[in-house]
Amino acid sequence: MKKVIFLGLIISLVIGSCAPQVDFKAEEQEIRSISMKWLELAKNRDAAGITALFTDDAVLIRQNQQPVGQTAIQKFITEFMEKNPKENPTWSTDRVEIATSGDLAIEYGSWKTTSLGQDGTEEDYGKYVTIYRKVNGTWKISGDIGQTTKPAEVSQ
Repeated sequence: MKKVIFLGLIISLVIGSCAPQVDFKAEEQEIRSISMKWLELAKNRDAAGITALFTDDAVLIRQNQQPVGQTAIQKFITEFMEKNPKENPTWSTDRVEIATSGDLAIEYGSWKTTSLGQDGTEEDYGKYVTIYRKVNGTWKISGDIGQTTKPAEVSQ
């Protein structure tokens, strides 16, 4: 019996030493930093800069639209900025989860955008989920879903 327990301990140690050593706090901080970089680029209306944060095959999901890939995402962002010339976005990260493998992460947060529309008199707010994937050692956005939580207006 002691041999079986000892063998199990040895196998656990070998497997544990082969697993990647992930500094979860540092990875979380990096994800939060990318999110704030995206916000800075959005405030500066830099569609190309935002697009560079995404993987080549990324998916962006917005109300009834789903551009896939950097070209489509940049086109979507550019058109959104043209339709909303006074847009003022803000968001905050509620939490970040890093996969034990250290190559996938999910960010959950809340957003608010004011000064929407051509005249800048509209606003919207909601929740988002952003999926990150490490590509050649660098975190990139693989998917982003933003959903409004603003109550629907009742038509009369």
